[in-house]
Amino acid sequence: MMKKYIIASLLFTFSTVISQETIVKSEFAKYPIGAITKEKISNTLELLFSEIEQGNINPDFLTAKKQTLTMVTLHKLMNYELQKDTLTSNVKGKQLINMYPISNHEYALSISYTLQKNSSLPTIVYVVNLVATERDKKITFSIPLEYQTKYWHTEEIGNITYHYRGKINKERAQLFDKKNTQIANNLGLKPEKIDFYMCDNFQEILNLRGIVYSVKEKGKYKDGYGVVDKTIFSVMNNEDFSHDMLHYYSGKINERKNRNWITEEGVAYSWGNAYYTDTNGEMITHNRLVDELKEYLSKNTNTNLFELFSENVKIFDHIAPEVSVRSTISGLIVNLVQKKQGIEGVLKLINAGRQNKLESFLKKTNELIGLNQNNFNSIIEKLITEN
Repeated sequence: MMKKYIIASLLFTFSTVISQETIVKSEFAKYPIGAITKEKISNTLELLFSEIEQGNINPDFLTAKKQTLTMVTLHKLMNYELQKDTLTSNVKGKQLINMYPISNHEYALSISYTLQKNSSLPTIVYVVNLVATERDKKITFSIPLEYQTKYWHTEEIGNITYHYRGKINKERAQLFDKKNTQIANNLGLKPEKIDFYMCDNFQEILNLRGIVYSVKEKGKYKDGYGVVDKTIFSVMNNEDFSHDMLHYYSGKINERKNRNWITEEGVAYSWGNAYYTDTNGEMITHNRLVDELKEYLSKNTNTNLFELFSENVKIFDHIAPEVSVRSTISGLIVNLVQKKQGIEGVLKLINAGRQNKLESFLKKTNELIGLNQNNFNSIIEKLITEN
């Protein structure tokens, strides 16, 4: 009853401020939709974006399936609305630039955000696609993921349901399913069932999530996305997403304020991978990075390992510039902690503390395995040699 009252109140409020549209309807657009449905969609869309401007999104406006993914996409717009600077506060506009039916009860929408500074040409900030669904005389909105992938293939590999266009590498997929189970079990959790969408690059991921263009993410292409709403989008079309599965499961049992990111990245490298792919599209394993580090040290004999670690010097540009030597070394330390103290020791190291992460990390390694700044070089050199 309360929900009906809230919606009724919002509709009344909308009718009183209709002259101040949140979303302008493009004067050039012609929408091949019946007048009543078009008005219902426009009115509900107006209410949704009015809420976004106020920093609140009522889930009643969102379609149930993958609702959390839709909410996360809309939160990007909400953050933009709430974090306007003085230069953009009065010059931002939104337009409904496209609307057309995609089924008997579904309609594709495109909304653009633009900036107009002084006499310069308008600048596109965002273009967002949504799907409006009409059921039981109610309009709800979702990202276009299901619509854009409805002709894709699906295949279950253990707990993972892959969604893809051409084919998948089953060996990689089976490895990921195995690591998903191992990581969850290591942390005392049950492995979750995951939807995994295979995408060529990050821009394709954005598009599936309804973000056709984002000025803040233009040119970004090497990342994946997830885990959100039990959903993953691949890193550069690779079937293994085990690095971020570690962070996902860790977040379920460890408090944010305690999680030491030097440790977590080391665990993610060791139990999973380095997240990014190499030039051949293969995931970069921890063992490979240790071998590369060993070769680097043989050519740079005066290297101070603690400086390499503490300053996170870039030495893997020939594989992938994003890959971290600090996380590689942290992975070796994690392995030693696990060998001597078991999973319980790894969990203690993960919970070493978020603030002053390097100092907190070394304080905990000293407690667990006697590793500190004074003996760091000798211990790590031995670990690298023995690996």
